[in-house]
Amino acid sequence: MILNMFWPLVGLLTLGALNGVTSVAVSRSASSLSGPGFVSSNGNSSIVARMMSPYDTDPDFNPHLNVPDISSDELCARGKTLEDVDANSPGNWYCQKVDQILYTKITKPGTYQEVTFMDNQSGECRFSPREFKGDLAPYNEPLSIIFRGPLRLKQFSVYTPGGGGSSNRIGEYHAASQARNGIMFLGNRGGAGSGVAGGPFGASLSYVSADGLGGASGPQTIHDAPLVSHAEFVVTTDQPCDGSCGYRRPGAVTYKGFPGSARVFMFEFSMPDEPQHNGEAGGNEPAIWLLNSRIPNTAQYNTCNCWASGCGELDIFEILYPGQTKAISTFHLGGDGKSAGDANWLQRPTGGPIKLAVVMDATKGGTVSIKNMGASNGERFGGSLSASQVEGLKAKSGLVSEYVYPNH
Repeated sequence: MILNMFWPLVGLLTLGALNGVTSVAVSRSASSLSGPGFVSSNGNSSIVARMMSPYDTDPDFNPHLNVPDISSDELCARGKTLEDVDANSPGNWYCQKVDQILYTKITKPGTYQEVTFMDNQSGECRFSPREFKGDLAPYNEPLSIIFRGPLRLKQFSVYTPGGGGSSNRIGEYHAASQARNGIMFLGNRGGAGSGVAGGPFGASLSYVSADGLGGASGPQTIHDAPLVSHAEFVVTTDQPCDGSCGYRRPGAVTYKGFPGSARVFMFEFSMPDEPQHNGEAGGNEPAIWLLNSRIPNTAQYNTCNCWASGCGELDIFEILYPGQTKAISTFHLGGDGKSAGDANWLQRPTGGPIKLAVVMDATKGGTVSIKNMGASNGERFGGSLSASQVEGLKAKSGLVSEYVYPNH
């Protein structure tokens, strides 16, 4: 989910003309394709449809079983659409519905500008350069999960590596039982029971109400009910911040992000359609995304954060336009053209819930797999994942978009 302050920038990027709509930056390029022989300008993105054992029998969520191998550029040449066009939007390009997107070579070491001081009264904000490196950098720094409605969140779990290739759960939410283990629900609702508000930075992080629409004076658990448009909350660990979190806005409620480089995120959710909110800013545009925790810990919807200098955001499952049913994924590494994402898309589940698996590991220069597991069977996620289960979650299933992150 692109931060509000950068929406105008993204609108400008969308006007750009880059060849190869399957491996372009935020814009989903508006350039034309010349036919089946067209070659991507990046020359590094391919989709392969593989004959795998069906993981779900619902054709809406696994429509590409038993399809021959085909390249991503050929798929886009055979069919791509410009949608979401109106007076305020130049539109977005979409290619094909896929079951899984596999990003590789996402590790991008470098330097970003971290916040080192904030004055809630004057608005003074100071920065200092911070080097990042290592597997999956900068996505190896602690991450926060952000959810935006309309959303029916049934459960999610976060896992980090154990021994022998297995992974152990470090955080869980289960709506039906109201279990909240190892996690904290926060929101940009400062001044409403906790946190701070007012001044040039707006509302800080605070505890969030159970419906995701307001603040709270203490920890709450998101209720077992639909979250409407404009409901939004941040999920962290339940460990209060210390010096390892970096600078935090004075008065903000802050907790540590999910640590590590290799991580598994499991989600069960639906995203109901709320057409009555289509005319509102941000209405009927659900999303799930990850942010470097230093961003919400300072000022998520203000320039006083490290986003513009590239500390890292990953849109896992985002609806870009009110009422749209095509969810995209995008990596954001700042406002200087280093963002990139696949123009192929996952189906928005407006009816029953699906399960989604996001696996991050260090293979192939840093890999992130985003896989639609199909219609949910209702089973609760387990407390651990064996090595074979982790491999199964990122194994290619159905129509797979393999995207090599471009060099910048």
